[in-house]
Amino acid sequence: MPPIALSLINVTKRFGADPVLDGLNLGLFQQEKVGLIGRNGAGKSTLFRVLAGEEAPDTGEVVVTQGLRVARLSQEPPFAPGATVRSALEEALGDHRSLLARHQSIHDRLPGATGSEMDRLHQELAVVEHQLHHLGWDLEPRLKEAAVIWGLADLAAPVESLSGGWRKRVALAQAWLKDPDVLVLDEPTNHLDPDQVEKLEAWLQTFEGALLLITHDRHLLDAVVTRMLELEDGVLRSYDGGYSDYLLEKSDRAFRESRLTEHMQNRLRREMAWLRRGAKARTRKSKLRIQEVLDLKDTVEDRTRMETRQSLTFAAGGNRSDALLRTEGLRFAHPGGPELIGGLDLNLQRGLRLALLGPNGCGKSTLLRLLLGEWAPDAGDVIRHPKLAVAAISQGRGELDGRRSILDNLADRAAVVNVGGSTILAHVYLTRFGFPVDQQARLADTLSGGERNRLLLAKAMLTPVDLLVLDEPTNDLDIPTLQNLEEALMAFPGTLLVVSHDRFFLDQVATHTLAWNPAGAVRWELYEGPPSTVRSLRGERAAQAALAQAEPAAKVRETAPRPRKPGLTQKEQRRLLEVETALEALQAQVAALDALLADPAAFLRSDSPGHRALEDRAAVAAALETLENEWLHLEAQRTGD
Repeated sequence: MPPIALSLINVTKRFGADPVLDGLNLGLFQQEKVGLIGRNGAGKSTLFRVLAGEEAPDTGEVVVTQGLRVARLSQEPPFAPGATVRSALEEALGDHRSLLARHQSIHDRLPGATGSEMDRLHQELAVVEHQLHHLGWDLEPRLKEAAVIWGLADLAAPVESLSGGWRKRVALAQAWLKDPDVLVLDEPTNHLDPDQVEKLEAWLQTFEGALLLITHDRHLLDAVVTRMLELEDGVLRSYDGGYSDYLLEKSDRAFRESRLTEHMQNRLRREMAWLRRGAKARTRKSKLRIQEVLDLKDTVEDRTRMETRQSLTFAAGGNRSDALLRTEGLRFAHPGGPELIGGLDLNLQRGLRLALLGPNGCGKSTLLRLLLGEWAPDAGDVIRHPKLAVAAISQGRGELDGRRSILDNLADRAAVVNVGGSTILAHVYLTRFGFPVDQQARLADTLSGGERNRLLLAKAMLTPVDLLVLDEPTNDLDIPTLQNLEEALMAFPGTLLVVSHDRFFLDQVATHTLAWNPAGAVRWELYEGPPSTVRSLRGERAAQAALAQAEPAAKVRETAPRPRKPGLTQKEQRRLLEVETALEALQAQVAALDALLADPAAFLRSDSPGHRALEDRAAVAAALETLENEWLHLEAQRTGD
């Protein structure tokens, strides 16, 4: 077993009477990758601050093995006032700079050293040079490499002027430059677009140190970690494997727990019947049995509350039309900016669950605004069914009135609300979404991101709708709430339009994907299937397009006299010619994309071509691989190999 890199020893942290962290013990081994999950408010961020040294535990200690380099990335990374991208990256190279200075210092001291001091300096020099051989002897190449990897072309830009996604890129580049032995990340995918999440995933998969990953991104957990930790009621529970393994083991454990609860409930019924028959408490044995029954009653109540799961349901509208909304030749561009939509024809039918997929700044939220009629297109039409009922939750959560209370935002001072055809007290309904009665008078302005999201979901579920439009509905939600939301959306019989950076969530709920393609004339392409299928489907389309372009050239080549290839039919010979021509076209595309990706300026802005070129190259490479396999098969037949 590898040595321990980081450990928690009996760590307790309280805010008020109840412990948020209750005697935690954790050993993170070197080269181990561990994911940490838990409900909102379970104490994950508190645990991160304790690990980062920002807060001291009330009891216990955090121990990092001596000599290991540690990098920590918080949800909202702090930067020095006035820092530029370059200065922020240079700050991360402090250990590297210290090594170079130490190397120079040893060299300066060697000429005057003798005997044992010279031996000690030579040993120290060997250690430093070994580290520098790994890190490099010059800071500038490493800084430039980090800038290219994370798409930071404008090194002079002030960090405070950057968006949340770009600030997170700078922080990830800092962590990468530190070349840590121990890496602790708190929600690293927040604000990142899909291309950057894939880069993060690739880095973490090849990372050779110890990793503690605190995230709601279930796709990232499945792709990276080998052990899962769940923080619940201040206690850590460990599960072997990734997120999918955790789900299976959790389900099995829940089944065993439910059987145990059922057994305890049956026993409690028998014991309560004994008490109701008038059990005498005169003997010590009877008194002890009565106390056991009371303790059992408390235990069963606690377990029953623990197993209760909130069910979410979106009510369907009464519109039975198959065609709810369509666009014809839709065009739009922001003043002075590139065209985001270039003639889109789209038909939203009843039952369609459509995910919008693309990088930050490509116009996903803009397209939603156009479809909802909040903005007017530059050209084209948006035709809506005259009786279309719509509910929408925007990314900025602007549907809430910050000057009104939680209860007033939900029901507009109504005492009761209608849920599934029956009435329920409004304040009771809100408790189902994690809003205790004594907090429902709070102003909406005081709510956290997760609380605002839950309130808007609670409000959306009260109105029957035909079309549900959700812009980043997964932001700030914990995994249990995400699971409930997924189930509710999959059961919703109406039409869904959704934008989210949560890839796992989109793959669960979406039946179709509208994907951004900056190289296309329309800019948007419709695919039948969830976002995870887009890359392979795009590769198939690219292969088909290359073959279509190759057909005329293949026909010209067929006119020249050509000996019949042994082992192939005439049809197979024609196909081999087509494949060879298509391969040349795809190889030229790969070369052109590689040239674009080698230019740092291609990543200057969120709408710069380099971001999409990464995805396009993967699609073309997939198409190239498919055709190469077909060529190898035909060539083997031709030669008889």
